[in-house]
Amino acid sequence: MYNIRMRSAQGGSHEKGGQHISGAERIVPEEDIFQAVSSLLKRSLTHSKGKADFINISLEEIKKEEIIYLSSLPITTLEVKDYLEGRKGAIQCLQAAGLSLRQAQAVLNLLVEAPSMRGAMLVDIHTLKRLEPDLQRGVRATGMDWAPEIYPQLHAYLEGEGLNNTHVREALALASKVARAPGIVAEVCWSDDPEYIAGYVASPTLGYVRLNHLKPAGVDKGGRIFCFDPSKANLQECLHWMEEQITIINEIGPYQGTFPLKNYFGEKEYGTNR
Repeated sequence: MYNIRMRSAQGGSHEKGGQHISGAERIVPEEDIFQAVSSLLKRSLTHSKGKADFINISLEEIKKEEIIYLSSLPITTLEVKDYLEGRKGAIQCLQAAGLSLRQAQAVLNLLVEAPSMRGAMLVDIHTLKRLEPDLQRGVRATGMDWAPEIYPQLHAYLEGEGLNNTHVREALALASKVARAPGIVAEVCWSDDPEYIAGYVASPTLGYVRLNHLKPAGVDKGGRIFCFDPSKANLQECLHWMEEQITIINEIGPYQGTFPLKNYFGEKEYGTNR
């Protein structure tokens, strides 16, 4: 198996101040390398954020004994009327994952105000301070993909719920890995793709909760935050899992349903005053 990683920018490399266009990765057998690389190149050159003029692709062989296999998080879809209601829903989801109202609001505000960056912010939920070793780069959760043999089942599963797109497939793989990282209690994310307005909150307890509207249409600024509880794990263990450990998803978690936001939290007994 080979881990193929791509990052692309416009206006030069990321290190020289170029604007981030796209980043993605695949874990594939040797016979699928050329197809995977071609797909990643096409993505960089035809992205809705613009055509990349800097593309970096790296390949690394992976030994079977280095791989940990996971099941994907269960999916829930929450329907909201606009991004403002979606962000209220995100705060409720973060509360349901264990954050206080103050913590949840602060995390969401960080995501709203932060500049676009290649990686994610890693935030201590108690101090609300960022913990990334490199604050400009952020933390890159890497080394994850779906098992090749599960793709037909994955496509059919997501197609049945109207969710079979690259955004959901890649985000679900990433969230399923991050939720298992030592000390991570929640993640919140929306895309920097101006055409994609959905986002999600994920946690070990909630699963992958997709909100159909979490940012205004046409906005090319997105990001993600990993919420870390230092009382549960060592920071270096968390970083190693996210940045170094290879994980492959070989089992698909259940779809738990589609709910209006109000109905879902009525049933779960969570609210903004918790």
